[in-house]
Amino acid sequence: MLTPRVQKPEVSSQQYAVVMVNEEQLNQLIRRPGMRQVNSRFGSNDVYNRYERLKRRTTAAVVVLLLLVAGGLAWVFVPQPAMASMFAWSRTSAVPTIDTGASFSVTVASVDSSDGANGAATRVRSLGLPAFTRRSPGKYQMYQAMVGPFASLDEAELAQRRLSALGYRGARLFVDESLRGVPRSERPEEASATDPGLLLLGAPDRVSLVLELQTEPRQVNSSRPDAATLLIDAGPMATAANPQQWSAPDGVHLLHTVSIETLAAQGGLNYLRARVALPEFAKANVRTEGRRVYVDLTWPLDGEDARAPRRPKPTVVQEGEQSASEYREPLSASTDRAPAPVARGQEGRYFEAIKPIHQRITEIRPFLLSAVQSGSSDVHAALDQTLATIEASLVPMSVPAAEVGQHQLLISALRMARNGLAPGFPGDRVAQAQKAITMFEGAMAAPVISVAP
Repeated sequence: MLTPRVQKPEVSSQQYAVVMVNEEQLNQLIRRPGMRQVNSRFGSNDVYNRYERLKRRTTAAVVVLLLLVAGGLAWVFVPQPAMASMFAWSRTSAVPTIDTGASFSVTVASVDSSDGANGAATRVRSLGLPAFTRRSPGKYQMYQAMVGPFASLDEAELAQRRLSALGYRGARLFVDESLRGVPRSERPEEASATDPGLLLLGAPDRVSLVLELQTEPRQVNSSRPDAATLLIDAGPMATAANPQQWSAPDGVHLLHTVSIETLAAQGGLNYLRARVALPEFAKANVRTEGRRVYVDLTWPLDGEDARAPRRPKPTVVQEGEQSASEYREPLSASTDRAPAPVARGQEGRYFEAIKPIHQRITEIRPFLLSAVQSGSSDVHAALDQTLATIEASLVPMSVPAAEVGQHQLLISALRMARNGLAPGFPGDRVAQAQKAITMFEGAMAAPVISVAP
């Protein structure tokens, strides 16, 4: 049996094809321009980006602020020499600094008393050698007699051989390098071969200025027209030297400046003139060694004697030649040179008046270093006012002739300490205070009694 075929009904409506496209394909089909982001600065991760950017800017601002504050504090509180050492552009080189080097001396004798060392130095000095004394540092201190200082090892060895020939076979060489590495400013122009050489040497309790000439001078004359100036004329020289001016390095207080010029003499000869500016209290001794002219600068009292306790001073001065340090002898009951009662009364009144001043300085002296190290302008001003009051009481005092040197040294020590406390002081305050303390000790101590044989 055949099954009849069923026909599907015909649909007369329109049929459509469905195509699935994304947004980008749709834009391409209908040629629609792409959408742009209106608020481009505010994306999904914009909060984090803004935070990182703000953190970086804040950190940079804080660093700059800290640098400015640190620079301001350093400018206010750091001493000028320290600032100058930090910044090379702040150093001045208008006046060059004298070259420095090591010194060579010869130790002649080491004894346990200052009188023994002074006696040995006096005997060596009578042989024509430059002798001085010092107290050796260390736990077991000895008093030493020394010869020098010299600028070269050859000069020191020559002096050592000469001393050995004279019976001082235990003489030993001593090297002082205290001034070798001090900061200095170079000379801006090239030095001429005809100019003298200048060198500054450090030695125990002294410094020595060395003038090295072209040839060995036949004449060397020195004079001190005023307390702060030393003139040295040396020559003749084959050619004239160029005018020069030099300054002492920082920390050297026995010398300020040195200027050199040429003096023309009859016959076409040239002489060198050195003008040395130094403190009023400094002592100067000029000597020659071949082509070198030495200027030995010392304090009024040696450091070892300055630290000794003060003892009563004899009042009689020996007749005859006097050196820079006067030789004194004790006053005996049988001498005919006894001072008049008026002189004894004047000296007694002076000691009574100066005693409380010494006591006051002894009380203040330990606080001087701590005051300059504090960096407080109020502390500086208060201590300066106290020192000014002491100075005002010293100036009008009637001083016996035998005490004039130490009295002036005491005033100079006060002024040096006050200068180091001044607001605009450009140097090293600590070094200035230490030097003032040494001067205080020297001014309140008695000189060593040394009698020539």
